[in-house]
Amino acid sequence: MREIEIKATVSSVQSIIDILNTQGVTMTAPVTQHDRIYGEAGADGGGDNTSPWLRIRTETKNGATKHLFTLKRSVTNQLDSIEHETEVADATELESIISQLSFVPYSELTKTRQKARIGEIEVCLDTVEKLGTFIEAEKLTADDADYDSVLRELWAVFESLGIRHQDEIVDGYDVLMNKYLETAV
Repeated sequence: MREIEIKATVSSVQSIIDILNTQGVTMTAPVTQHDRIYGEAGADGGGDNTSPWLRIRTETKNGATKHLFTLKRSVTNQLDSIEHETEVADATELESIISQLSFVPYSELTKTRQKARIGEIEVCLDTVEKLGTFIEAEKLTADDADYDSVLRELWAVFESLGIRHQDEIVDGYDVLMNKYLETAV
């Protein structure tokens, strides 16, 4: 499965929710997600890096917690990835497995996410601790999907929500967090 997404900063979550409501689209209840990302030693995660990345996501919704394990490998950029994901019972044991595979911690972050669906496109409103508020539009496609065609679909959704091209972010949250931590020192 391939996930193609776009991302932008958001100044007003409520204005996005209001526009979605006028379109007859409802957001889900907020979910807290704590992500731990692992990469190969020395991989920087930026640009068109095609190294595999592993993520353990601990998700809490309505007091219930689950752990998801994800493998991502970029196709054209950080926001265009082959992705495989499954729920796991023991995140601590999975961390040990990842370590034995010689992957090292790359980034860690916590966010609150709300989702909506517009046709085949998922819209996510994310408030990421230390980084701010963002919106994503993403579509799951076949591995050989036409990237430019999917981008046009995603931007059509963003434009219907008043999102401007100048607010686009091309890095994943993991890379943004590492950049933030480098400047915060």
